[in-house]
Amino acid sequence: MKKIYLYILIMTGMLLVGCAENPALIGEAPEASESNDNSADTETANERKVVDSPPTVQVANKANDESTHVALDIWCWKEESLCSLEPNPPEEQLYGWKPLPVEPGEIFNFMTTTDEIPETDHIYSPDIIELTQIRLGEKQEVEVNGRDITAPMEKGKYYYSLKLQWDGEVVGQAYYVFSILVR
Repeated sequence: MKKIYLYILIMTGMLLVGCAENPALIGEAPEASESNDNSADTETANERKVVDSPPTVQVANKANDESTHVALDIWCWKEESLCSLEPNPPEEQLYGWKPLPVEPGEIFNFMTTTDEIPETDHIYSPDIIELTQIRLGEKQEVEVNGRDITAPMEKGKYYYSLKLQWDGEVVGQAYYVFSILVR
C-alpha cells in the first residue's frame, strides 16, 4: 500500500514540475539582472522594437470612398538587418477579388492600420515605400506622392505590389498586393 502512495506522490510531483511554465522552454529569454555590464547591447535592443505582424493596408478611392481588398503577400521582421524578400505574382493572390474602380488619372490612396496597439507609432510610417504596377506581364515602378497614387490614363485592369520597409525603431519589410480597374 505504501508503494502505491509513493508512486502516486512521485507521479503527481513529476506532473506538476513538467507543467511549470519555463521561459527558456517557450522561447522567451529570462529577464536580465540589473548588474549586467552589457549596457550598450541592452540599449541597442531597446531602441529597436519587435513587432508581431505588419500593419494592415487599406486602399481607397478619394472621390467616393470605395475601397478594395489588399492582401498581405510576404513579410519578415529582423532585429539585426533587413530581410531579403521577393514578392509573389499578385494575379494569383487576388484571383476572385474585385478591383478598385477608378477613372483615368484619378487619385487614390493607401493607409496603414493595426488591430493591436503598437509599442511605437513608427509602424504607421514606413521609411521606404515602393510601388510596382503590373499589367499584361509588364512591370513599371510608380511614383507615390505621400500616400497618393495616380491611376493610369489607359483603361484596363492593373495589379500593384506595394513594398513597405521600416529601418528605424521597427526593422522589417512587408509586401502587399491589390488591383484597380480603370474605366
